[in-house]
Amino acid sequence: MKEVSDDKQLGRLTLMHRNALRLLNLVNQLLDFRKSEVAGLHLTPAEGDIVAFVRHICASFLMLSEKKNIHLTFYSAVESLNMLFDEDKMGKVVMNLLSNAFKFTPEGGRVDVSMEVLKGEPDKLLLKVSDTGTGIKDEDKEHIFERFYQVDHPDPNLQSTGSGIGLSLVHDFVTLHEGTVQVLDNVGAGSVFLVTIPIKQVGREGAVSESGRKKEAEKVFVESEIEQALDEENEALSDDMDDTTDGGDKEQPLVLVVDDSDDLVAFMKDSLSLYFRIQTASNGREAWRLIPDLQPDIIVSDVMMPEMDGNELCRWVKTDKRTENIPVILLTAKQAVEDKVESLTIGADDYVTKPFNVEVLILRMRKLIDLYGKRRQRLRIEPEPSRIVITSLDEQLVADAIKYVEANIGRSDLSVEELSRELGMSRVHLYKKLSQITGKTPIEFIRIIRLKRAAQLLRESQRNVSEIAYQLGFNNPKYFSKYFRDEFGVLPSVYQEREGK
Repeated sequence: MKEVSDDKQLGRLTLMHRNALRLLNLVNQLLDFRKSEVAGLHLTPAEGDIVAFVRHICASFLMLSEKKNIHLTFYSAVESLNMLFDEDKMGKVVMNLLSNAFKFTPEGGRVDVSMEVLKGEPDKLLLKVSDTGTGIKDEDKEHIFERFYQVDHPDPNLQSTGSGIGLSLVHDFVTLHEGTVQVLDNVGAGSVFLVTIPIKQVGREGAVSESGRKKEAEKVFVESEIEQALDEENEALSDDMDDTTDGGDKEQPLVLVVDDSDDLVAFMKDSLSLYFRIQTASNGREAWRLIPDLQPDIIVSDVMMPEMDGNELCRWVKTDKRTENIPVILLTAKQAVEDKVESLTIGADDYVTKPFNVEVLILRMRKLIDLYGKRRQRLRIEPEPSRIVITSLDEQLVADAIKYVEANIGRSDLSVEELSRELGMSRVHLYKKLSQITGKTPIEFIRIIRLKRAAQLLRESQRNVSEIAYQLGFNNPKYFSKYFRDEFGVLPSVYQEREGK
């Protein structure tokens, strides 16, 4: 009877969690909708490879495709295409279309994403998302992009999951790009969404501001390592807390807490002192006077403070060679995505909104301290990926994968699909196998081989950072610099200065 009771409770909790996620998604869409109503939507374009961008989003649906037994494919008629687009808004366009496709496609179906330059119109890009789902009736097609319009579905579960906002935002975001979106289908044969946007480049459209380029180029990657680790860390929370020693132990990490609120400082000291040594400062200017000599293991700072705010403090920390390897967490009551992107673009390692859960904050702090410690250790030894213990069959698979990646290392269009074909397995199988053996996805695996070779070239050649980035298949030196810093803890230019011949 106990097991039955537990199963029922688990079912209720699972339902609560699923509905909470649904509500969160709806709230986020409502915020976007409200923003467009009050202040109007604004485009923040930056030049980037839109093919790689869409491919990256499609890859994030691989686990869902496996779970629902839906075949997902991505095809592009062009290997890469650098053009101006707003990554935040185009990301929401692709995510919404893919989410809808998976929601309405039954088990055993397929979702296909394709990209091509229109024939006869070389200045226009066509993005197509098609599925073998339930389709859309003709009478619904003309209203599908209207706000709050919901299509009637025979399945009541599907009927209750929509808000009527997602496709409206798709239409608005595509229109901002001076593009069009339309839907074609036959009931029973699925749906086809066609997004057409003009191909624009910096040279033809004028320069993009440095802040705009930086914000758009980096914000896709701002949370990857911390967020991926939270699920497993939450499961181990009790064990982690038990492993810590008493407060004041000099072996404990040193935390600098920066906040102008005496109450919050007192709360933080009380909450963290069991696990960390604590030093405090009342604003960014006071903190900066301490940091170079103090060399804390991590900085936790409020954003809104007098004299020097948290963002400015973070900028100073991340642009000074003495302190650039100190992780920074910013605390703020600001909930807007733009504020979060601004802080993370400046260089913050994490961004926590108030009110926050102290246990989750501690996990984030410890994860960052551990991450930066490992990076520093790698730099002291040599900049190579961690060695792994593998069986003979696994070793052969990894060796074959490395050999193929290295043989094609300069090709920016080298894809997971191609690598999986070369190794004689499906993309999903390759994803699972490499994740089990190396702890990395196929995309991360390809990237680490490139970064390993980049470190070698930075040490041994006289080429500059941009030349090495392009030589190793990176389309954008800024992306290369971001990934290199994520892996080795320093920018490639700094690494070359330290380790180069």
